[in-house]
Amino acid sequence: MKILKYSILALILLNLPAATLKFGGGGVGSLLSYFSLVLMLLYFILSKKGKANVWMIVIGLSYYLISAFQYTGDFRFFVTLFLKFFIVAICGYEVIKDTSKKELFYFLVIGALSILMHTLFFTSDYGRYSGFYINPNVGGFICITGYGLSYGLKNKKMKLIGQFLFTLMGLLTFSRTFIALWLLINLLSIFINIKNIKIFVLGAVILSTLFIIDEFIGLNNPRFQQLKALVTNEQVDRNQISEDSRTETWARFYDYILEKPIVGNGYGAFQGGGVHRLGSHNTYLLVIGESGIVPFLIFTCLFLYLLIKGIALFSVAPNILMQAIGISVFLLANHNFFNFYYITFLTMWLQYQVILNEKKIHQPEKNLQPT
Repeated sequence: MKILKYSILALILLNLPAATLKFGGGGVGSLLSYFSLVLMLLYFILSKKGKANVWMIVIGLSYYLISAFQYTGDFRFFVTLFLKFFIVAICGYEVIKDTSKKELFYFLVIGALSILMHTLFFTSDYGRYSGFYINPNVGGFICITGYGLSYGLKNKKMKLIGQFLFTLMGLLTFSRTFIALWLLINLLSIFINIKNIKIFVLGAVILSTLFIIDEFIGLNNPRFQQLKALVTNEQVDRNQISEDSRTETWARFYDYILEKPIVGNGYGAFQGGGVHRLGSHNTYLLVIGESGIVPFLIFTCLFLYLLIKGIALFSVAPNILMQAIGISVFLLANHNFFNFYYITFLTMWLQYQVILNEKKIHQPEKNLQPT
């Protein structure tokens, strides 16, 4: 079962089907995508099944069924996506329940290191790097998730190595969301132990490492040039820093939401090529824009639940709040929750960690966490 589990985790968390599709060809990428679903079904059949993930099932049903009423595209394509999501939500949940913090940490480290490989061997004129995750903002999300998770590890050496790697790899994505979340998580870490303030020193060391990498391979990125200007006290172009604002993207979709707030505009309307050439870059807007107010409220309540539980469990499992903040904020800048399955996996893992840690509080004599 371990080999089966690790194969699924590698395919999903390392985004191998999409990465292969991008860099190796459509045939192999599609094959890996369906292969991952087959493996999940097999794992579900062989595993000792527990309670289903009611949150994810209700969110999926409400979103897909209501958005179907306004959908005018290929019906078979829609049904395929519907079935894929529920295989992940039902069968993938059993995989996630058997995944320990260490196991998840190792896979996230591998994913983050792919960003370094991208930087060193596939230098981009665009100047931002993403590794297996294709999109630099998604690469930043993987890094901030791993960074938050590191605060839940007991091994201090492993925690420090993880913090260094995830910070450096996250900075190589030049994601503004990653930087903002990194600062917020480190401020939270001070409430765990005042000594964690030293992490900002580590940040300065990592920033120096970034300058060294720039000297050798050249990080041709406007945001990095602005960062260098800030450090060297040179003039900063504020317009360049604030370009491509997400708030401007979101504003293009507000009128469509107000036109159909109850049932939405149909599946795909807030994705690229729907009501606008660009996607909404915001999952919360996507849910309300495509399927209306009811799925939006359920979806939002899930992440409020994770945040509230994260606060309640902060003293025993600080990584839950840190990861919940990371994924909640990331979804403000990404609209692919329902088809980027590693986001779904990481959300479900967080849900199960809440359940495990609440059981530990009430049943401290039992070791409920997979090792």
